[in-house]
Amino acid sequence: LTDVGRLAALLDRAAGTIVHQPLDQVSPLAVPVLVMIGREQTAQGLAEEAMLVEADALAAIAMGGR
Repeated sequence: LTDVGRLAALLDRAAGTIVHQPLDQVSPLAVPVLVMIGREQTAQGLAEEAMLVEADALAAIAMGGR
């Protein structure tokens, strides 16, 4: 769950200091977000395993190991 108000306040405070940097590959810090974007409904036991497999694959790509 995200506290949108706190997130908005954080972005307002950091507005003058955040620098957008295009990257050649996925940032390791973006892996959890990418895992959540492609999330599908599965049975509970399978969901955890599927998330771990997907997170490992994205982490490998992010670290340049495809």
